[in-house]
Amino acid sequence: MQLFSYRRWPLPAWNCATVNHRSVHDGNYEKHRILELGFGYLCLSHQRTQMKSARLRFYEELNDYLPEDKQKRVFACCYEGEVTAAGLLAAVGVPLAVVDLILINDESADPAHVLRDGDRMSCYPVFERFDIHGASRVRQEPLRRPAFLAGRGLERLVAYLRLLGFDARSVAGSGCDETDHSTEAGRRIFLYRRDATASGIERVHQVRSAKPRDQVAEVLTQLQLRRLIAPLSRCIACNAEWKPRVGTGECGHCGRTRREGIHLRRLMWLAGRLSAHR
Repeated sequence: MQLFSYRRWPLPAWNCATVNHRSVHDGNYEKHRILELGFGYLCLSHQRTQMKSARLRFYEELNDYLPEDKQKRVFACCYEGEVTAAGLLAAVGVPLAVVDLILINDESADPAHVLRDGDRMSCYPVFERFDIHGASRVRQEPLRRPAFLAGRGLERLVAYLRLLGFDARSVAGSGCDETDHSTEAGRRIFLYRRDATASGIERVHQVRSAKPRDQVAEVLTQLQLRRLIAPLSRCIACNAEWKPRVGTGECGHCGRTRREGIHLRRLMWLAGRLSAHR
């Protein structure tokens, strides 16, 4: 037992309390069992607890949840006891709902993973260009919900993407200027044919193919979208989701109908050809 006299202690002890002192230099906690002696204090026990630390790095829009001095850089986070990846995210103020991939020491990890002292944790938001299904352990299905805004001259590509179940809009149909569509684009991937239309846009893809079916194959391949194909799940006319998600019925938004027959069979055939075209 370590004794340390803060003052002279001529009186008997009356009360007992625990005081925590933190060392700024080594990041340790010193816990002292203190007896209050009236005119002074006597430390009856001294317990020293080693703090653990993890190095964190957040990418892209996840930095919006962090203070400026921790954005786009590796920073240390100290903790005591055991902590999970989800607990550390909550401690720094980043919601798990916006994290799509967690890497701990360059290996994919789930939110319940318990960190060890000195671990490095990297967190990524939704991936727009890559399909991380099977690589991420954060959730069964990644957050990725690709949506597109196509420039002028790509109206046929828009129709084909809707036929395959993707949320796609056209600049011509939305009534916005091709060079100023930040509000309309939002989180959408902008598809364009001319370099001038890509200025100031974060998520873009230049369509190099000239034929519409080749354009579909290019977008599906380069953005890794084939797993997400859901034929006839959207209305080709207005882009609204088809409810119920079956081939026949009436669109609840524009009133367009689909009935069993040669037209529906042709749409299914075309969707199959587009899906298989490479």
